[in-house]
Amino acid sequence: MARKKKIIQVPRKNVDALAKALGVKNTTVWNALAFRSDSENAQQIRRLALSTYGGIETYKMVGL
Repeated sequence: MARKKKIIQVPRKNVDALAKALGVKNTTVWNALAFRSDSENAQQIRRLALSTYGGIETYKMVGL
């Protein structure tokens, strides 16, 4: 059975800029945007992605 998973979509160039601004690796940003991590750092990445870096909160169908 498929289910919806929340994600934040951000343009690729903005992922690089976000990672550089926070001094983290792109992998850290991708994991935060996919809600695979929920640390304070991940929450900060998601807030900045939505407010400053053109992020859009959406859903992805998984488990087909």
